Amino acid sequence: MHEQQLKELGLTDNEVRIYLLLLEHGMVNPSEISQKLGLHRGYVYDALERMQEKEVVNVILKTNKKYYQATSPQNLIELLKFRLESFEKAVPDLMKLATLKKEESKVELHRGKRVYRVLLKDIVSTLKKNDTAYLVGIDEDVLMQEVEPIYLKQYLNAMKSRKIKEKIIIKIGATKLKNQNLEYKELDSKYIGKTAQIIYNNKVAIFILGTPYYLVVIENKEVAETYKKQFNLLWDIAK
Repeated sequence: MHEQQLKELGLTDNEVRIYLLLLEHGMVNPSEISQKLGLHRGYVYDALERMQEKEVVNVILKTNKKYYQATSPQNLIELLKFRLESFEKAVPDLMKLATLKKEESKVELHRGKRVYRVLLKDIVSTLKKNDTAYLVGIDEDVLMQEVEPIYLKQYLNAMKSRKIKEKIIIKIGATKLKNQNLEYKELDSKYIGKTAQIIYNNKVAIFILGTPYYLVVIENKEVAETYKKQFNLLWDIAK
């Protein structure tokens, strides 16, 4: 139950088990945790210390014994917001520390069932308020089947909050997502290949469906401008 989301907070599998146990039973001492989960008592103590540092559990003294209690999930949200705000303040200074010389072109290749996570995160982190992304050949049916709903929802919410738009060219009759930030036009399938292309800022992403999926991300201003010109030509003839 929500184990994956909890692991994305930086918890190990057993730390997730401990957190869910505490959430269900309230205050529990390490011996009881050890017995209920079948974990070595020494490991439980170490895990609880790590979880305290991560601020997902609280310690309570009762009759000279330590009991542990899970931090409320609602409080975890506020904690994550605080950490994000703190990190955002540090980003300008961190960027100044980047001493690697930027290459004229940068090409990344990703493969695997969940490369869409890489793509969605990169689009959100790259685009700024009121920017536009340009998409050709996206199959929304495949997108809804393959992208976990929580990630698609987070992506669309991030776009809405930043007022980021998407102009999308799809095959005639293809499914359209209902979202005010998305603008669709349709084109005959003969003009659209079997790959999806996404142009955002100075990047071009080419998404290839198959077994496994492949994602190629090219970062180059001239390449991005060339792909955008091609997109505009298709956009003008699309309906």
